[in-house]
Amino acid sequence: MAGTLMYELGLAHTFQRRFDSDALAEALSESHIYVISRRPKVRIKERSVWFHPERIKFEVVSKVGSKGEWITYPLEIAGKDLRKACDFRTYQDGSYFSYRVGAALLHGDSWALGSLCSRAGNELSHQDVMYVGMAYGKAASSNAWARTRRHEKLQRIYEDHVGDDWDIFVSAFEIVRCDRVNVDHIDDAEGGNPIGIIDKKNVFWDRPNRRPSKVAVKLVEHSLIAYFDPPYNGVLNEWRAGEPTAEMRIMRDAGFRLIRVHLTGQGSLVRLFSRRVKLATRSHLIFHDTPPAPRRPVLRGIGAERINEWRASLLRLTDAEAIVADGEVADLALLSFGRRAPAVRKPPEVSLGEEVGEIKTVEEREAEFGLLSGIDARYDHPDFDHDEGRFSVGLDLDGSKVYWDVWDEDGNPRHAVIMGPTGSGKTNVLSVAVLGIAASGLFVSWLSDVTDRHNILRVWGILADWIAVNPHELLLMLGAALAIAEDRRVNGVFKGISRKTPGILLVVEDLHLVVDQMPHLVGKFERLSEIGPAAGVAIVVTVPDSNIARFGGSEKLRSNLGTGHRQVLGIFDGDDLFADFD
Repeated sequence: MAGTLMYELGLAHTFQRRFDSDALAEALSESHIYVISRRPKVRIKERSVWFHPERIKFEVVSKVGSKGEWITYPLEIAGKDLRKACDFRTYQDGSYFSYRVGAALLHGDSWALGSLCSRAGNELSHQDVMYVGMAYGKAASSNAWARTRRHEKLQRIYEDHVGDDWDIFVSAFEIVRCDRVNVDHIDDAEGGNPIGIIDKKNVFWDRPNRRPSKVAVKLVEHSLIAYFDPPYNGVLNEWRAGEPTAEMRIMRDAGFRLIRVHLTGQGSLVRLFSRRVKLATRSHLIFHDTPPAPRRPVLRGIGAERINEWRASLLRLTDAEAIVADGEVADLALLSFGRRAPAVRKPPEVSLGEEVGEIKTVEEREAEFGLLSGIDARYDHPDFDHDEGRFSVGLDLDGSKVYWDVWDEDGNPRHAVIMGPTGSGKTNVLSVAVLGIAASGLFVSWLSDVTDRHNILRVWGILADWIAVNPHELLLMLGAALAIAEDRRVNGVFKGISRKTPGILLVVEDLHLVVDQMPHLVGKFERLSEIGPAAGVAIVVTVPDSNIARFGGSEKLRSNLGTGHRQVLGIFDGDDLFADFD
């Protein structure tokens, strides 16, 4: 049985800084393939930075080719959240930048900012591929010798470009998906192992560990090298079906005569090209084959002589632009510069000062909890009980503790609704709840207050993982939570909340004001309230009361949120409000 082996690669991050061996190993710890590339220097002109309402305007300079003239590109960052932007700085001759938005510190490479602001749509995003190598990933073998060899290659490229107007980049890619189909591009039929039998041995995908196998990494590496033909790769620059490598023979013996590698451009700021691939694009769709009896010498690509046209069309063999176009129009995000970007992106020579909102470990957070208890004697400490899965949030009228149960009977996180009039203490209870749940060490906290009435940036600027103080940022936050929940639901890779796959606590202050201002968000909240718990996402909201209008007129939203923790403050016989949720 003949078939096609298909892999998809996603870009984790593109690094511009200069690496030593240890830092390179850290940068590539989660990836499987890395690409070393170059482009003419991109530098921000510091004196060109101007703050405008909801935008920052600036200029970068670069060249087209290392020998060309310097060109100035006027650019801007726009968004309502930038009304609080300040303190824009450049470092290392304009190659690195930082600026603040409220309590958040954003920083990164000037090249990446220039590419983002142009939506990767001009020459600033172009990078010339110099080398392609294997990283294997965090859980696979990568000994000190292999790490040293990787750095030696990078060091040689650094040395060869000393004194020139080039910047050297390292892009880390993850092999995120493997598909196998019982069809290929060749018109004849032949025997072979049925697709699936060979998979039981995890030859092409390590299913128990949900990661690519070593054979997969080597096949993808060979495919990329033969496609780009980088100048610093001394072997595998050709895909010779008549002289197959060991991995090509394994692929062929398993019945796969065609391999498709999709280097997806979604969310990428870089457009790769090479001396062989002249068109710089963010997505690349790569095909190589191992036909039964190749009759003509082909160094890469398709060597079969008899191609079935409808099968080729099905596999997008002859119409790759449709796939490429999907990546080309993908929305770009500021993930390269925020808290979720790799910390190792910052060159060690760059000192940013106090980094408000930096990523912190559980132990660091617990230390901060102790600092909070020392400041405010009215709240002793988070008392999360891991055995019971609950913590206390206050005292009832009879003096007994009121507990917040984090999990339902299936082990999923529970939504919560805190009700009460203005001044009743909803925000105080919410603060205790965020601390209590954070003390479990199993959640990240995403907090929103679109009215900015509760000064959450000052209170939570260090502890929270994401803070939204305007409608635009809440829209991004809600969209990200939904995307994570949908991905966990569809792919089936989520097996419960753990330190490795933490839950998300989405906190929305004054939900009634949010849905009044942005009624189009009600549908998104409905969807997240429905699928969130099984995917490790819980929504916690504050509202004045249980009236349906407080939930955007959505009975589904009110009902879903009401299945979790409900608490009423400042209302006599407040438990009567619970009936509205049933």
